[in-house]
Amino acid sequence: MRKFLVLIVALGLLLTGCTNANNGSDIILTEVTENETFSDSSDSDLCDSNEGASNTLVETTMVIYICGAVVSPGVYELPAGSRVNDAVMAAGGFSAEADHNYVNLAEPISDGIKIQIPTVQEVSTLQPEISDSFSNSDPRSGLVNINRASKEELKTIPGIGDGIANKIIDYRTQNGNFSTIEDIMKVSGIKEKLFSKIKDHITV
Repeated sequence: MRKFLVLIVALGLLLTGCTNANNGSDIILTEVTENETFSDSSDSDLCDSNEGASNTLVETTMVIYICGAVVSPGVYELPAGSRVNDAVMAAGGFSAEADHNYVNLAEPISDGIKIQIPTVQEVSTLQPEISDSFSNSDPRSGLVNINRASKEELKTIPGIGDGIANKIIDYRTQNGNFSTIEDIMKVSGIKEKLFSKIKDHITV
């Protein structure tokens, strides 16, 4: 009987030892899995961080081309957010022939842009063309263009008030532009007497 009890106790201890061994093995396996997962996550975060840093570096600079009346025309790399003045300075500044007032030095610039600085002579050649195309009066003679002038501009002509100015605009709207300054006498209210007063102040 005593031998039988000893055998049972020994068998119980043996079974308990196996169970504990298996539990220990499970714990170790779990720890390894968690470590591997953490390592993979860290590698992924590191890659994302490096990619973000790379994108930031790309956005901090720009490349522009500046030519014309500057000391050293060429392609330059500038910090993002630069302005025309920064490009001019990078190119060594204005040349002696440059028209400093033609360009807006405070204007922001973008990547890949071309900036051309004109000379004084080039600007003087362009200005009459700009005036003829966009102005309602001739800056060289002070004449008012009756085909393009607004109501307020027409009223600057001696003898032209609100009523006549409105009639001139209505006539243009219905019949098109005047071919000659004499055609303005086709407008109701403008006869030879008024025409003789305004003819030296108008143009078409």
